Amino acid sequence: MSITNYHTYQGKDEERVQVFIEVDCLSLQEADEKLLEISNSLKQKLVKKWKCLPSIALPIAYNIATLPYKKL
Repeated sequence: MSITNYHTYQGKDEERVQVFIEVDCLSLQEADEKLLEISNSLKQKLVKKWKCLPSIALPIAYNIATLPYKKL
């Protein structure tokens, strides 16, 4: 998997990191498939918890990313 354009930010506290991946245009279905692939890769390498948004598994009201605090 190749991710070339992304931005990292500090979340609410120092242990939270938010990564925003730039894409031209994806449907919710396509985004969910790509994020599932990313999530499965993270499962193999990380012990920390994470969340990928948007997600078809969540109601629309919960597909909200919080505003980042500062650029890393």
